[in-house]
Amino acid sequence: MQILLFVYTPAKAKTQDAESARIQNMYELIIIGGGAAGLFASANLPTRNALLIEHTPEVGKKMLITGGGMCNITNTLSVEAFLTHFGSKEQRNFLLPALQNLPPSALSSWFEQRGCALVVREDGKVFPKSLDAHQIRDLLVRESRATIMPGTKVESIQKTETNTFLVTTNREAYETKQLLLATGGMSYPRTGSDGSGYQLAKALGHTIVPPRSGLAALAIEAYPYRHLAGNALRSVQVEFYHQGEAKRYAHAVGDVLFTHDGLSGPVILTASRSVLKADRIVATLLSCKTKADLEKQLHALLLAQPKKQVSSLLKEAGLFSALAQSLLSSLSLKAETKAGELGKQNRLQLVRLITDHPFTVSSVKGFQSAMVTAGGVNLSEVDRKRMESTLQKGLFFCGEVLDYDGESGGFNLQAAFSTAYLAVQHVSR
Repeated sequence: MQILLFVYTPAKAKTQDAESARIQNMYELIIIGGGAAGLFASANLPTRNALLIEHTPEVGKKMLITGGGMCNITNTLSVEAFLTHFGSKEQRNFLLPALQNLPPSALSSWFEQRGCALVVREDGKVFPKSLDAHQIRDLLVRESRATIMPGTKVESIQKTETNTFLVTTNREAYETKQLLLATGGMSYPRTGSDGSGYQLAKALGHTIVPPRSGLAALAIEAYPYRHLAGNALRSVQVEFYHQGEAKRYAHAVGDVLFTHDGLSGPVILTASRSVLKADRIVATLLSCKTKADLEKQLHALLLAQPKKQVSSLLKEAGLFSALAQSLLSSLSLKAETKAGELGKQNRLQLVRLITDHPFTVSSVKGFQSAMVTAGGVNLSEVDRKRMESTLQKGLFFCGEVLDYDGESGGFNLQAAFSTAYLAVQHVSR
């Protein structure tokens, strides 16, 4: 004989349980995104009743590869000079209040006051003294005032009748009075920057400037220097020309890095936002004040020592050995060729290769290798003095999810930290 037991739960008790669960999942602020901007926001919150949601198993993964794994957090430039390294006047105007509120000097002090010694290079780039990005990421995690919840995917966000935000995840739903989107862009998607934040912003009424890769390496047609990958040219002049045009559209002096299929380095990355397929790049292979001076110097060097091997003379001039050998090979000259054995035509060709080396772009690398994302949440829909949406009260943005992109050299991390810092200063307690 079976005895069936039925447990009666009064409707009032069920309502109380539901209300209790709702209250337990109610926060003053939820931060979506555990990258540089999200973590810095969390470390500076005015409240501990906050939740940081990150969809990958580990927060700050992209930070760990910035600056070659050394984490170039900022640059020592003044705010005015700093802002010139962003893509447009609109971007510079938008970022001005955030940079004035937390300038590079204040950011450096913030880290130093928390036990992170910094080192400044001659070019003004600022790194942790350990030259280990883990130190920056781990410090931000330790300083977090929010509960960090990794491995949690946000599936939807809805505005409730009581003007709160209902954030539904693959675990459960959470409610918050205010929301901070710090989801990043689409560069290096393997680190978690997959562009998912754009859909969340669109669902909340915002428009998205179409994202494109920024600070990207270039693939080069008929590239002969695969074997030189990892070698760099220091402080060389580089000119950029669109296909069929005689007037250059960009010119810069800086470092260029040889890759397995093309060119990278600060000069290339900075120009990449304007580069098109089939563009022509002309680079000096040695540092110089002017091309004319370099040309005279090389001719004098080759003519003055006829019994010396050309490759040795080029090394004396500053070319690294493997590149000197490659240039000789491209002119069908033997490695042991002496300067006196060079005909006038070969000498002219060799000097021209060094002063005006041509490269033709086959493609601009995509998001898989781009350092930043150009495009994102439309800046005109965000209050630059608060980082708050002008469309949804209580919704804030910071970091690369916004439509700004800076050059290489600590500019993008500083912007992420500064916009995050400004946003949390306007989050209600």
